[in-house]
Amino acid sequence: MRPRALPGLAGRRWRSAAAGIISSLCLVAAFGAADSQAAAPKAAALPSYDHVVVVVFENKQYGEIIGSSNAPYVNQLANAGASLTAMKALTHPSQPNYFNLFSGATQGIVGDGCYTPQSMTAPNLGQELIAAGKTFATYNEDLPGEGSTACVNGQYAQKHNPWFAFKNVPLNTGKTFAQFPKDDFGKLPHLSFVVPNQCNDMHSCPVATGDAWLRNNLGAYAEWAKTNNSLLVLTWDEDNFLGSNRIATVFSGAKVKQGQYGTAYNHYNLLRTFEDLFGTAHAGNAAGATPIAEVFGDGTTPPGDLKVTPPGAQTCKFIQSCSVQITAAGGKPPLRYSAAGLPLGLSIDAATGRISGKPWQVGTVQVTVTATDTASASASATFPLTVDWF
Repeated sequence: MRPRALPGLAGRRWRSAAAGIISSLCLVAAFGAADSQAAAPKAAALPSYDHVVVVVFENKQYGEIIGSSNAPYVNQLANAGASLTAMKALTHPSQPNYFNLFSGATQGIVGDGCYTPQSMTAPNLGQELIAAGKTFATYNEDLPGEGSTACVNGQYAQKHNPWFAFKNVPLNTGKTFAQFPKDDFGKLPHLSFVVPNQCNDMHSCPVATGDAWLRNNLGAYAEWAKTNNSLLVLTWDEDNFLGSNRIATVFSGAKVKQGQYGTAYNHYNLLRTFEDLFGTAHAGNAAGATPIAEVFGDGTTPPGDLKVTPPGAQTCKFIQSCSVQITAAGGKPPLRYSAAGLPLGLSIDAATGRISGKPWQVGTVQVTVTATDTASASASATFPLTVDWF
């Protein structure tokens, strides 16, 4: 049965009211869309780099790395560069975090089992870089051969190498670590990942093993990057399941502003940063993430006054291992550290600012630590250090 039309004035009023409601709904939708677009982060005005190398380590809490005597080289890079103090991984176990970092989503991966190679088509960092006319590669320690889709090979594990899952990333971009151009860093692609094997990434071996591997294999690149418009980034996949998933992340190289940065970030922010460094599209959840822009400068901005942060009152035990980390910010890196008034048995590492040793002089002393930059500017701080018998 057809509805009866409203007569005369009543009909005209009904039609007018309906038109007004529809018009209002359209305006609400339009403003809602505009608000949604305005809420999405814009591409950050980040510096331009010739080369970015990203090294991913494994399964360590922030405190196992930053300030640890087991990681002197990482701390040297952190003290001279930019260190994120509130960076967190997104999930557990390892493999989903690698997919988050590379593609902005887990792509349905929930465990560490082997995936089907070349089975995914989702947007990802490698595909985005290539589409933008940039070069991309990964250097995977103990990979059997270039483009190999092996699940395991000795200490190599596919679960740390998400790039082989995507058919829109050429297999030949997955290289062995032996192919890393140590003889000429200028041959590096615009962005590359370096993935140590499961011993050297600290997964199955001590922190000190991975720290030494980094110094021996990428220390030369870290120095070269400072004067060759290049960047080194260190990060971890997750913590050891015993903390809040807080992980260390360090930026070192040209145009990096030295300091510690306490903004909360995660792997999506890091992916967004890489994308904005090279002006690519944004994959998955990186589209809504804020890039880590605060760690970068233009290479001409003064780094600010050099300051040493006093560590507060410290206590050590007689003839027992003791460690105190000194931190400084500002100045022109790299910084050199010295200390006066240390009890017998303790000394300071000039490069990292870590005081360590086994004191054999009891009592309380006033220790003065000094940081000096390459422009000969210096700053000092004093703190009490007590050595007790027991």
